[in-house]
Amino acid sequence: MARVFADKEMRNLRQVLKSKQLGWRQGGFVTKLDEAFAKFTGARYGICRNSAMTALAQAVSVSGAGVGSEVICDPIVHFGALAAISMNAVPRFADVHQHTYLMDPDSVRANVTPRTKALIVTHLWGLCAELDELRQICDEHGLFLIEDCAHNVGSTWQGKHAGSVGDLGCFSFQQGKHLPTGDGGMMTTDRPDLYERLYNEWAFSGESPAFMTLNYRMNELTAALGLAQLSRVDGYVAEYTQGLHVLDEAIRDCAWLGNRHVPQEAVQSGYIWTCTWEGDRHDVEYARFQQVAQDLGLPLRYGFTGAPAYTFDFFKVSTAYHHADCPIRCPFYEGDYRYHKGLCPTTEDLIPRLIQSGLIEVPPDEVKRRADLLRQAIEITERG
Repeated sequence: MARVFADKEMRNLRQVLKSKQLGWRQGGFVTKLDEAFAKFTGARYGICRNSAMTALAQAVSVSGAGVGSEVICDPIVHFGALAAISMNAVPRFADVHQHTYLMDPDSVRANVTPRTKALIVTHLWGLCAELDELRQICDEHGLFLIEDCAHNVGSTWQGKHAGSVGDLGCFSFQQGKHLPTGDGGMMTTDRPDLYERLYNEWAFSGESPAFMTLNYRMNELTAALGLAQLSRVDGYVAEYTQGLHVLDEAIRDCAWLGNRHVPQEAVQSGYIWTCTWEGDRHDVEYARFQQVAQDLGLPLRYGFTGAPAYTFDFFKVSTAYHHADCPIRCPFYEGDYRYHKGLCPTTEDLIPRLIQSGLIEVPPDEVKRRADLLRQAIEITERG
């Protein structure tokens, strides 16, 4: 549905302007959004941030990871790995499952070393990874579990909302996400020690910080907008999720386009609709389907980023701190880890197969039009 910014948002914004306190203040709209979003997800605490990316970086900063240590990350997107590098830790990439596109616990186990301090799991495109197994792995090895929930307002695993199982969850309120504030984010946790540490750090009034951190606070105007949008987000998510089902149904009987697998433990929320190309196993030409879709005016994206994160120069050359091989050749790092082709074979096979269509702010009639065009594209492609 179209985003609604109306009287509720204006009342909140006027209240902030009338107060003349635009930055964070105790008991203001930031505090209200902290509490309301925590209740929404079932977490004990919420902490507003100015973006999900800074939330991830701060999550790493309190995880115990840093110089000489490793953080296990996803290879399809790069944000977790960037957060690790921001704290001088070395990202290790765990592979994903072919049909959920989410982190494979077996690959996580294979990547745990004596240097591993944390795991950042990305709940990609509205679906949670296997949080029960990942939590168990972290508990067995004493690892800090960070959930990247940027795409996951409204999604659950075994009845628990994304961001309520790990030590910290990190959400995005960027304009293209479920709950839009322009830019912004949220951290969630059940741990009082983490809440007190993070809260006291970002609310400090001049004293020297107790650990390496920066100012990641959200301001009152953003929180005022966010609190109003939170009251609308269930409606947004319901419509996007219905759109997801409409597009899933459009390819249900197509042997060479594979619907994403949603485990019975999961409830997926609509964000970006995704399927996989399987035509090479059915003697169907990918280029032919792409041309047909283009001719019909069907807006699809192919291959996502084109390649896993670790194949890009930022990671391969590893000059994050303007020195060659930093941080993977840091003198304090005793590992021998390199980014190379073949590191995550399932991801390398999967990414070129991904076909996507956005759902955020796409009206139901447009979703139906895309579904009809998708059926047409399948029929035309099969006729040859």
